[in-house]
Amino acid sequence: MGVDQGELFSENWTRWQGHVIRGEFPLGRYLGCSDHSGVFLTQSEALGPSEVAIKLVPADRALAESQLPRWKRAGGIVHPNLLRLLQWGGCQLDGLPYLYLVMEYADQTLAQVLQRRALTDDEAREMLRPTLDALAFLHGQNLVQGQLRPANILAVGDQLKLASDTIRRANEGTATAKAPTAYDPPESRHGSSSAASDIWALGVCLREALTGQPPSRLSERGGSALLPADFPEAFRDIVARCLNPSPQNRPGVPELAAWARGEATGSAPDAVNQPNASAAPEPTAPTPPPLRTTPPHETPDAARPAQPAAESPNRKTLLALAFGAVAIVALGWGGLRIGRSHRPLAPPQARETSLSQTPVTTAPLTPSASEPAPTTPRAKPSRSEPATSPSALHEMIPEVPSNARRTIKGHIKVWVRVIVNQDGSVFAATVDRSGPSRYFQRLAIEAAKQWTFPPTDTSARRLMQIHFDFSRDGTTGRAFTLR
Repeated sequence: MGVDQGELFSENWTRWQGHVIRGEFPLGRYLGCSDHSGVFLTQSEALGPSEVAIKLVPADRALAESQLPRWKRAGGIVHPNLLRLLQWGGCQLDGLPYLYLVMEYADQTLAQVLQRRALTDDEAREMLRPTLDALAFLHGQNLVQGQLRPANILAVGDQLKLASDTIRRANEGTATAKAPTAYDPPESRHGSSSAASDIWALGVCLREALTGQPPSRLSERGGSALLPADFPEAFRDIVARCLNPSPQNRPGVPELAAWARGEATGSAPDAVNQPNASAAPEPTAPTPPPLRTTPPHETPDAARPAQPAAESPNRKTLLALAFGAVAIVALGWGGLRIGRSHRPLAPPQARETSLSQTPVTTAPLTPSASEPAPTTPRAKPSRSEPATSPSALHEMIPEVPSNARRTIKGHIKVWVRVIVNQDGSVFAATVDRSGPSRYFQRLAIEAAKQWTFPPTDTSARRLMQIHFDFSRDGTTGRAFTLR
């Protein structure tokens, strides 16, 4: 979509702000659009106080007869990694017919993240796990996601979710007047749709996520796009297999899930034309979690991303974050942002404390990962500090692996709020201001927990804020007293 065309679409949709759909859903802030739909924030007393999103689609009778049954079917599906559809139907705006769909509000899409930077290998692997969990669930019911692409991989609070409004039965006709895109497999031109079609689209998404570049168009013979010479070696074989022109030669979800867990899989047939590339083995690095959220600027065919149901070491980190947030709330911290999801869909299987059920003040693209990155103490920055900066007895500066540091453009700033005990140790830590990546947010929180400050004679705990600044040249941290 060109800039001028995108602006035209936006103007066409923003004129509806302030209208009320079916007397229940006021069209609030405009979130974004595609070439066939627009999305707005809305609220409904019947659905509770949380904000939800509403999508509007210009419709005719034929579209209504085909689309509404699909939404009804998808609305009955409940899975922690699939966006919840809440209400749907037909309406009119100034006498024009539309379909409307009310769904969970998603904080961010993978497409928005890729506008800023590509994912690291570890971030891509962690995005893959909950995505495969959702696809396994759908494929097991003879359903397909149907339009897997970065705009339909969404973050809702701490969960990665796939768009649900595109779900349909496998082998259901896909005839459309629209030209095929790189996300559509070669067989789609014949109206074919299957689980293998989702695998092709997933391969294209991985290629885009790891390179940060939109996928090139399909070749004249319908083969997969070439993988660039500098494509991450750890993903080259598995992505090549996903992009096999023959559906029967693509890996299934179970095989991909085993690969994502680090288990050995069968060798790949040489079906994709790949240039030779020498690459070092994949470095061992902490698995980055989801990326930060901002309101979507383009309309996915649903809303946003989530994490696998299986336990992973990163769940301990999430629980620790939840506990820190609750401790802060208990001590009277104000202004903590609560996740926007209508209600938590997949609570962790284990709780370190009953208080940890309170939502965490974080948001973005893929939860669950490996143990947090190691941190090493560093000297304080030599630059002069503001008068409000306390002297820390011990500072812990996150050590960022080189492959993750290379993804940084400019500076990533993360502010962590900490409660300090009388003896100077940190009682609890939670994010106060996060950057665009939850990976660096997690590193900052883990490091902040290990800071120590001079003890005091008073029994009251102190409230402080530690500012971390990540860049390609290194990481700095400094503390400020809040009260």
